[in-house]
Amino acid sequence: MLKKLGRGLDSLIEETRATAREPATRVPTDAIRPNPHQPRREFDAETIRELADSIREHGLLQPVLVRAVDGVYQLVAGERRLRACRQLGLEEIPATVRDVPDEQMLEIALVENLQREDLNPIEKAEAYRRYVEELGLTHEQAAVRLGKERSTITNQLRLLELPADLQEMVSRGTLAMGHARALLGVPDPALQRKIASRVEREGLSVREVERLAKTAREGPAPKPRPTPPVKSAYLADLEGRLRERFATKARIDGGKDRGKVVLEYYSMDELGRLLEMLLPE
Repeated sequence: MLKKLGRGLDSLIEETRATAREPATRVPTDAIRPNPHQPRREFDAETIRELADSIREHGLLQPVLVRAVDGVYQLVAGERRLRACRQLGLEEIPATVRDVPDEQMLEIALVENLQREDLNPIEKAEAYRRYVEELGLTHEQAAVRLGKERSTITNQLRLLELPADLQEMVSRGTLAMGHARALLGVPDPALQRKIASRVEREGLSVREVERLAKTAREGPAPKPRPTPPVKSAYLADLEGRLRERFATKARIDGGKDRGKVVLEYYSMDELGRLLEMLLPE
């Protein structure tokens, strides 16, 4: 496990910044291998070009961080800087060489990216997943070490439950985090895609997607039962007189022009008694 257990995000950020103050050595750019734990999948070409322009003008102000592995150097932190220097055709760049254990490579790479917070939501979710799985941490432990709320880690990881094509929409920014979280409440992937298409086509708000997700989970709201009409005092009085006369429940349904009188019975003897009263002959 890491020696810095419990020190949190700030200490690791400071550690990556400290490389600028350590003695640096000139390292051939073609001798630097990528960090196998790099959580970022895509690098914005325009951002790399702007960084290259800055390095051309002012030089590389912060060395990259590498470790020596099998006669070559493996990048620990500084992927964007390395790409920009290679774009400029630089054969050597300043690098701080440090003995970094395997289990710390992912943590430093993740911290370096979170320091700029420009990972897209899916890249960040995948970085958190690797962080949790490869270091054997619970969401609570990861949250403490990264200085985040546990719910932040959990909600980010839930994005990876979406189908791959919807994850791609989140990566592109077509679906916002709020849309994606609402879609997670839709049990059917086909319906998730249908709603996502409407977001892209119609610009549905997060609140609208939440309502659609609720309907998908619970079904449409039942139609309200019609309110029975209020009987007039005259009909209510007649019902009372019928109940007294026949000694059973009596109901008058209908209105002024037409309707029906209902007398209830609960056995054949009860029916016989009512018929004798109604048909005395």
